[in-house]
Amino acid sequence: DNSSVRSDEHSKGSGRGRGDDGSLASEQDFLSLSPRGRRQNKKKQQKKANQKSQKQKQAAFERTNSSASTGSAHDGFERSSKTLAARASRFAGRGGISDAVDATSRSDAGINVDRYMGKGVISGTKKVLDETDYERMTVKGTCTVLEKDYLRLTSPPRAELVRSKHILEKHLSNLKKLWGKAEKDRGGNGKRDYLWFCSQLKAMRQDLTVQRIFDAFAVEVYETHARIALEKGDLNEYNQCQTQLKELYEQLSRNGGACAASIDSSADKKEAKQGDGKKKKKARTGLENQHEFIAYRVIYYVYLTGNKKYEGGSSDLFKIMLSLTPEQKEDPVIMHALKVRVAVAEFDYHAFFNLQDSAPKMSAYLMDYLVPQVRHAALQRMHKAYRPSVAVGHVLKELGFDCDDPQDAEDGRQWLISCGCKLSDDKDTFLTKESILKESDLADKKSSLI
Repeated sequence: DNSSVRSDEHSKGSGRGRGDDGSLASEQDFLSLSPRGRRQNKKKQQKKANQKSQKQKQAAFERTNSSASTGSAHDGFERSSKTLAARASRFAGRGGISDAVDATSRSDAGINVDRYMGKGVISGTKKVLDETDYERMTVKGTCTVLEKDYLRLTSPPRAELVRSKHILEKHLSNLKKLWGKAEKDRGGNGKRDYLWFCSQLKAMRQDLTVQRIFDAFAVEVYETHARIALEKGDLNEYNQCQTQLKELYEQLSRNGGACAASIDSSADKKEAKQGDGKKKKKARTGLENQHEFIAYRVIYYVYLTGNKKYEGGSSDLFKIMLSLTPEQKEDPVIMHALKVRVAVAEFDYHAFFNLQDSAPKMSAYLMDYLVPQVRHAALQRMHKAYRPSVAVGHVLKELGFDCDDPQDAEDGRQWLISCGCKLSDDKDTFLTKESILKESDLADKKSSLI
């Protein structure tokens, strides 16, 4: 009947448990259809495929060797040693392969610039070079143009675009004179502002780097740029100069001034003696202002300790304090910086603002960055200490405002109001009990320009 036919067809069509003739399959065939059996069967098939592939490779290798020994190949080219030697002899001599190889090795920088500039030494031959790699290449500058704007290196430096040291010395002297003048008296159609000076000094630093000039003159360039950046409130540019100055000072200290320039400027070359018969001044060693910039670095690290975005400020400050020698600790500028550190650490705002008023050299410019955090911490303490009110004049004086200057005093009152302070109607009394302090919402005037 139909049911028995369907049953027989199902038994024959089903591979599970039966052979081709419909009989019950052996135990080995049955296991091959289970999960374990399928894994075993797959391994066997893979092993057979590998053996077949090995046999094919061996046969191909034997055919190649056979063709080479008989001097013929299936592709129509003869590969015997005798034929290859005869073919090579046709390209020997002048104008041949060996001559072309020699010509390639003698190629100029324009043809093989990566090899000429030492690309293989810097980073290997496969890496795509960037500005840092190009600055590590060394050239001897031949450019005689004084002014040159800063451009990032996108190709190996060229000697005709790099100024030599004596040209850079002249340009630095001119920049110092121009910076001392009012902006309208500097020439250049009024375009010689800070951005122009920054571009000129960065271009000088680049020319020094690609020529491997790391002597007293290089220190002078970085010190000049650092001072100008501090004066204009460009903390990022100052930090770049400060970082490089630290390395230059360490290098010159290790070498005992051996890398220092033998003279200060090109003008000293022409004068052996001064007009009064005295010998000319001693050559710069590059370490004359080291203590000054160590003090700046101490104050800068104090500033970083209060920066929540930077976690290494306290460790940097700890390292530089450990590195100070007894002689350096006696230097007036460094002593002042260490007192600033103590005042900030102890929240002694009275001592801090007194130190700012008596800051030597350019330390006050760096202390300006500490003023917001010191003022806010001082205001919180005065808000708790004086109840129910305190004179605004006393508060402003303690917070470093000049009450004798009407504009500065008014700025101080506006700052107190921005911090949530409640003042009396005449703005002479700070009502501490009625005030709820907050962070000042006044825009910070200090910012990085580049």
